[in-house]
Amino acid sequence: MDLESVQNILNLKKEKIEKLTFKQLMELIDSIKSSFISSNLDIETQIELYSKAITLLMKAREKLAEVKKKKEEIDRMYEDFVKSMDQ
Repeated sequence: MDLESVQNILNLKKEKIEKLTFKQLMELIDSIKSSFISSNLDIETQIELYSKAITLLMKAREKLAEVKKKKEEIDRMYEDFVKSMDQ
């Protein structure tokens, strides 16, 4: 990852992070992971990236929890439908 990409990730504001899709969040997290493996970033930048990665991971987990809740609601609606058909 080049320095400009690192800066773009570090400059992401909370409002922008809120609007990212799960896929976009995971791509950013993967980019950060790759930068740790293959770059010569200084330790200060690495800790900033680590902090940003944790923020992105927390948002991704929130999105997963929302999807899980929606899926459970859909499953409940389907079960109710199937029960009503059996009566």
